[in-house]
Amino acid sequence: MKKRVIAYLQTHWDREWYREKEEFNLRLLEVFDEVLEELKKGNAPCFYFDGQTSALIDYLKFRTENLELVKELIKEKKLFIGPFFVSADAFLVNLRCLIKNLECGIEYSKSLGCSDFIGYLPDIFGHSRGVFEVLEKFNIKNAIIWRGTGALKSEIKVRNIDTTRLVEGYFIDILHQNISAQNIAQQLENFLDKIAKYSSNTLILPLGGDHLAIIKNANEKIKQVNKYLKSYKIELSSPFDYFCSTDFSKAKTYEGEFLDNSQSNILGGVFSSRIYQKVQNAKLMHKISRIVEPLNYFLNLNYTKNIDFAYELILKNHAHDSIYGCSTDKVHKNVDMRFEKANEILEGLEKRIVRDFHKNTKKPHYIGVFNMSNFKSSGVVKVVSEYKIKNAQIISKTKGFCDSKLYDINQVPVTEDILTLYEQIIETDEQKPMSFKTQQAKKPVKSSFAGENYIENSYLKLSVDKGKISVLDKVKNTLFEDFLRIIDTKDSGDSYNYAPNSKPEIIRPYKTKIVENGQIRSVLRIFYKDLTLDVILDNKNKFFEFDTKINNKKKNHKLQAVFRLKNPICETFAQDSLGIVKRKCDPDYSLFENQPAVRPKELKTNSFPMLNFVYAQGIGVLGEGVNEYEIYKNELRIALLRSTGIISNPKCPSRSIPAGPPLLEPDLQCLGLQRLRFGLCFTSKKDKMFEYCEKFLNTQLVFVSDEKINENIFFENKKNHLFYGINSKNEGIFYNIKEEKISFIALAKEQKI
Repeated sequence: MKKRVIAYLQTHWDREWYREKEEFNLRLLEVFDEVLEELKKGNAPCFYFDGQTSALIDYLKFRTENLELVKELIKEKKLFIGPFFVSADAFLVNLRCLIKNLECGIEYSKSLGCSDFIGYLPDIFGHSRGVFEVLEKFNIKNAIIWRGTGALKSEIKVRNIDTTRLVEGYFIDILHQNISAQNIAQQLENFLDKIAKYSSNTLILPLGGDHLAIIKNANEKIKQVNKYLKSYKIELSSPFDYFCSTDFSKAKTYEGEFLDNSQSNILGGVFSSRIYQKVQNAKLMHKISRIVEPLNYFLNLNYTKNIDFAYELILKNHAHDSIYGCSTDKVHKNVDMRFEKANEILEGLEKRIVRDFHKNTKKPHYIGVFNMSNFKSSGVVKVVSEYKIKNAQIISKTKGFCDSKLYDINQVPVTEDILTLYEQIIETDEQKPMSFKTQQAKKPVKSSFAGENYIENSYLKLSVDKGKISVLDKVKNTLFEDFLRIIDTKDSGDSYNYAPNSKPEIIRPYKTKIVENGQIRSVLRIFYKDLTLDVILDNKNKFFEFDTKINNKKKNHKLQAVFRLKNPICETFAQDSLGIVKRKCDPDYSLFENQPAVRPKELKTNSFPMLNFVYAQGIGVLGEGVNEYEIYKNELRIALLRSTGIISNPKCPSRSIPAGPPLLEPDLQCLGLQRLRFGLCFTSKKDKMFEYCEKFLNTQLVFVSDEKINENIFFENKKNHLFYGINSKNEGIFYNIKEEKISFIALAKEQKI
């Protein structure tokens, strides 16, 4: 008996990668014109369009005349689209953006008549748990994956989702080659033998690859190839037929994180490529999902379409090659432009949200605070105003127009309206989570101090002595000597893979300087060659904030902040898009000592992705767009910069086969000024990291007011539930920390401010 093989025609579509978006758009017209023509002629039964709708949207922008044909083919189940808007990485995006990605893709797909969906993720560089739970929430029962799964069976269950692992990947272009059917069959026979080792009696076979045209006369080609196949018979169909024909009842169940690169490359260096864009991504995701979108709902505003447009710009950058940082410099200039557009929208919306509360201010007596956090406010808020506020600490001054002029539609600011604007921090009373309140600035009681070579408050102390940074956890009276180091390592890798070319060099600080020693906060600047760390500590804060400026003058190297823990690190707890994921580590493994990789392998690493924090042995490190950590011995290493100048190095020591074209891209070196933030805290409870994280990211919107406004609580949250945003149905997105479960809960609009 010949084994049954269900094959499907597909093309994987990168929006932008080794060519720019508009060039790929032109290729898209040629490719998809042929797809429609072949389907119309009946030369192929159906076509699966990569599980994302953005490419079809781009196509129909220029081929509007084909809209009805597309709808007809979808109705006849000859063309399958969705459910995602873009094929996004799930380690670098937050939960709300994952959900928005599906909302946009499903809404568009259904508008064209498509209602059959698979969680199609074959080229994502490893898989986060969050994406599978989100698929479940949208009642998507099947998924197709590849990278990061190791040598698992082809048929598995991830949570409750029937999932198939593409054993040999999605890129199979044998039938595109101009060779005889007999030759094709010989190649396919060997190929299918490899797949069969991990599969049941029914195999799945994708036919196509990156930006490839449809196989011409596919029905006839498969018919001819079948004549020469000895052990297999190919049926040209769809992935849906495969899932209907395959029994998953006895399949092993997995929770959903897949980062095993033993069988397929997961290209982990992408988490530290072009960190400057990951910083911008983190800021915008937080601002739109945790501040602007919820306030638009709770305040009964009418900016939903503007917010949707900002989401679309951000989501376009979440297409995996874009957010990974492994495309051409021209592509990433467009990524920057989309981020900038989204930022302009969100900043404008923030100003308009608070405009009506303070437009008549003559002399402010109150501070209005929207605390959109899941936790009580820290007591310290930041605001920019043309007024000096009593009991505030001024931290910077600039020249510009005041908001009351800029956002008043009855005025146009003129030259004479340029004022001095003061960025100020203020201590306020504690405020309930998810609430609005006006408060008066409290007179601070100073408890943070900066000295010549130290900074401290009631909870923490950091000191610099002879080039070594030590930290004291005052609460537990535990001293960590020579605790924080900066290391620099030569890198022979590329945008996809880090490949250390030396043992790390420790970069020691050579001087310190008191930058602030105010009544509310203090700042100590630590100087290194071409790098400064501003250590920020206010009176009440229980974590250090490090504002980092790097004047990068070197090429092909990696900078990391290293925290030296008491013991070897065998496990970590990192934030992913869903919550906290526990990972086992081998503290003795060294990537440097195991190079070079042997074909066709990619070397394993001790580097992992994180969304905003990682925790080990009572120590937490926070980051804003700082998405990669590495373990070695007792060291927790956080990537601050990775400088490389080539998309794919064909001689990369940590990966034996190319991952893309060897294009030289100077901007990948990240030369010049780079700026980012990270933080450090101590806690015996890993769940406490969520609270520190929200304070670090600042989930507040603040303004000045000349009158007191009634307090308002938007909603009372349940214990152990975290609010992650609002979905398109105006339901709250909640995450249960204890059960590790997402819920969509209707939100009643309570009394308005």
